[in-house]
Amino acid sequence: MNAPHSRRDAADAMRARLVAAAIDQLSAEGMRGLTHRRVEQRAEVSQGLVKYHFGSLDGLIEAVVEHMADLELGAIMRVTPEQQATAAATGEVPLEVWRAAHRAYAEIAARPDLVRARFELYLHAGRHPELQAIIRRGRERFVDAAAASLPCADPRAAARMVLALMNGLLLHQLSAPEDIVDELAPAYLIATGAAALLFPLTPVPPEALS
Repeated sequence: MNAPHSRRDAADAMRARLVAAAIDQLSAEGMRGLTHRRVEQRAEVSQGLVKYHFGSLDGLIEAVVEHMADLELGAIMRVTPEQQATAAATGEVPLEVWRAAHRAYAEIAARPDLVRARFELYLHAGRHPELQAIIRRGRERFVDAAAASLPCADPRAAARMVLALMNGLLLHQLSAPEDIVDELAPAYLIATGAAALLFPLTPVPPEALS
């Protein structure tokens, strides 16, 4: 009776193993090194398993993007209404919010291999429109989840601002690492607060700017 569950669990475990190997391969050699065989070799599994489990390299890439989105969703910093009220009343950010900002940034920055893999995919997508839709779906998942924790008139726009700042911080650390987490985590928190403050603004129509 448990055989179908066992087979499903084994298949899920193999898919997770191949996704992890694909991330390692992307981090080590970039998109040019991401092939069925190299991923299988890195995962130390039989040839043909990438195609069996994902159908194609695009299927594997989509699974990688979804996995990255899952990890990012777990690192979203959420501020409760009570914490927001305390900050507004006292003019000071509660200590638990500062700690949450440190945890959120440190959780993502602790995986430089994942960050390298992500930017390899971003650069590749710039030249391959078929990959852009996959990355866009992963981005929208983050924006939806982050928007739910931003108390402002346009929470989705605010969430995009937070995502853009986080990507910028990670890219800077990836290109020239510095031991300044104590500065970067507050920057993440400041971006979240600034986003909530900025996006009650009514956008100026483009024709008014000319």
